[in-house]
Amino acid sequence: MLFYICLSLGVISLILFLAQRKPEVSLKVLLFKTATSGFFILTAFAAAYENPDCSKTMSHLFFAGAVCGMLGDIWLDAKYLFPSEESGLLKAGFISFLIGHVFYITAMLTTYGISTLYIIFAIFGFVAGAISCVVTEKVMKADFGKSKLISIIYTSVLAGAMGISAATALKTDFSWFSLFMSTGMGLFLASDIVLARIYFCKGGNTRLNVVVNHALYYVAQFIIASSLFVF
Repeated sequence: MLFYICLSLGVISLILFLAQRKPEVSLKVLLFKTATSGFFILTAFAAAYENPDCSKTMSHLFFAGAVCGMLGDIWLDAKYLFPSEESGLLKAGFISFLIGHVFYITAMLTTYGISTLYIIFAIFGFVAGAISCVVTEKVMKADFGKSKLISIIYTSVLAGAMGISAATALKTDFSWFSLFMSTGMGLFLASDIVLARIYFCKGGNTRLNVVVNHALYYVAQFIIASSLFVF
């Protein structure tokens, strides 16, 4: 029951946040965003609490990943409130999300054990992520500027997490947990593609792009948090 309550409140908070979110960011909007992020942390907590099969190691790593996500949310929107610190806050946001993905990767590897399958899928993901980041920049005619290196590293880690999620699906005969994780990571990547357009493409910071980006991102986070419930 607690899991469904937290998830429902999170969805309500997301709807209220999206109604407020515009290309311009105010302190009020940032507070709405932080509250919504707090709900996917609570959802993960409730999911682990109500699932006796979820190990403490798995739940702790997922909590850490979710907290990193919330911090990343704060840094990325704070750059609009403090334009003079934009470069540093943007980098802090990317690093926070990157560390979060490392926590999710670690959770899956410690639970299911490192195997050749994981290594192959992880390497493929890392390489594919780096290549896709470079290709995306050219296709979208984006200008990553000083953020190019951290963007490539971040995308590689995210793609690696997707690869490990896919390997987990194969290893567990497509368990609900692995399907939730694979879907969540896929939506995470989709949201980041839209985010790249917002941040690095001329004229990309539109209300439509902003809403789509956040909708994809938060659905991804809530699905990842919910994966502990079906573990």
